[in-house]
Amino acid sequence: MRKKSWLKSDDKDTLVIVNVKTLQKEDQFIINHESLVVTVKAPPTKGKANRKLLRMFRKKFQTEVILESGQTSSMKVFRLKSLSPQQTMEALRGEVRK
Repeated sequence: MRKKSWLKSDDKDTLVIVNVKTLQKEDQFIINHESLVVTVKAPPTKGKANRKLLRMFRKKFQTEVILESGQTSSMKVFRLKSLSPQQTMEALRGEVRK
């Protein structure tokens, strides 16, 4: 597996650096060479987009997810508990690639 700059290992967890786009037509994960982009329909107000992102991450990766940083930013860091970078990439297989 080629190392992704947006995917970091931290002991037994994985940190995922995400560029978030709110108020989009659909909720989806988009993988490109340089980043992981997540689009959500939710607005970036009153924590709605963050709550939606946490639900999406928990469903996709089937593990505990923590928003480490970026609560009010479009660049966010999520911690995927007890998941390796390889398992993370496996879960993202089949997602939109650009």
